[in-house]
Amino acid sequence: MDRIVKLLLAQIGFVFLGILLGIPFFFFMEESLAITYMAISGLLLGCLFFIWYILSKKYVHFDSLTWSFRSMKVILLTVILNIVFFYFASGLDGLGNFLGYKDLDKHLNILRDISLSPFGLCVLILVSPVTEELLHRGAILSSLLEKKDLAPKYAILISALIFGVIHPGHNISFFLFGLLWGYLYYRSGSLGLCVLSNMIVTALLALLVIYYPDKHSVYEMTGVMPFAGLLSLSVIVSAVCIYFLNRSLKAPAWQISEKTDGEIDSIVTNEESKE
Repeated sequence: MDRIVKLLLAQIGFVFLGILLGIPFFFFMEESLAITYMAISGLLLGCLFFIWYILSKKYVHFDSLTWSFRSMKVILLTVILNIVFFYFASGLDGLGNFLGYKDLDKHLNILRDISLSPFGLCVLILVSPVTEELLHRGAILSSLLEKKDLAPKYAILISALIFGVIHPGHNISFFLFGLLWGYLYYRSGSLGLCVLSNMIVTALLALLVIYYPDKHSVYEMTGVMPFAGLLSLSVIVSAVCIYFLNRSLKAPAWQISEKTDGEIDSIVTNEESKE
């Protein structure tokens, strides 16, 4: 747990450092625009600094599975799963209104301002997901899965709880995404699939805050009855995708420490030969 705390504190520290380095924007721009670019600076520089830190400390183990997308079938199932699961998970964020999240409009406004900037949108969709997955799946979940006295399901649960807690206003949905991506990482051993998943969800979230600025979730966009019907459909489609992913990925491939490089390579080779 000491490593997890250290990593989370490092991430926060690097983001604040990035924000501080963005203060000069106030000398060249009006205040509202300067705040946006300072937020983008904090996000970009914080991500880059943290990627350098986590790689230099070797907190993430890399092998032939790490950036493998396994097969075209797995990629297609992953894309469909994340799109339909986004509806389910984001819709449940509407329940956050009962948990005191009504005052987080300022947080959503910052996210919207970043998304409205082409450069900020690129950082949000392309850079931030890489950082998050290196941290939460590559470092945190890996360290929990390495614990022999901790069952994988509890390792995934703990990492998902951490992932949810650090996303204010979207705690419910990102806890669920943490469960989904934790499962995906455990089954596939692929950070590449997790990064792709994070990029898809981040892009959908950015579109949501851009085109529906007064809505906090899909639930608020559709209303009760349409949401209930589409929610049921999204659960069914998600279950079907997970079923076929289980069949495609077969036995959990994450247990890197228990495999030789030759065994890991054979997993990728065998799946690619089936395509």
